[in-house]
Amino acid sequence: MTNNKISEANKIEAGNLMEEASEIFSNCVQCGMCKGRCGVFRVLREEHYSPRGKRDLLTEKIMDKILFECNLCRACEEGCPLNLKICDAVLKAREAMVLLGKGLKGNEEMIENIRKSGNPFGKMTDKDKEKLYCC
Repeated sequence: MTNNKISEANKIEAGNLMEEASEIFSNCVQCGMCKGRCGVFRVLREEHYSPRGKRDLLTEKIMDKILFECNLCRACEEGCPLNLKICDAVLKAREAMVLLGKGLKGNEEMIENIRKSGNPFGKMTDKDKEKLYCC
């Protein structure tokens, strides 16, 4: 969001989304069954990147860029004995962050480029096109 003023409606909606995200984890018993299945955790090996770490953030209603460190593969949900919708909680928190202007700068730039040029990379020169290839 490029506008520095956040509307009251956005603040209310973001608060509601964070409440919903937090509520998803209300029955979590912190067993850690989600953790071993999380690809992000298996690579980074730090608790706050695990689904359980994200649970800690969301139950405290903390908005942190770590919430964008999730590939939404739902492997954590497969391991959850309570069938918690962990990825839904992460998506709600991300939406709240965007509403409050706390989204990822790279995502905002891509959206702006798409709006302006129809291309996530922005306006491209012939030289730029030569760099992009497939197979």
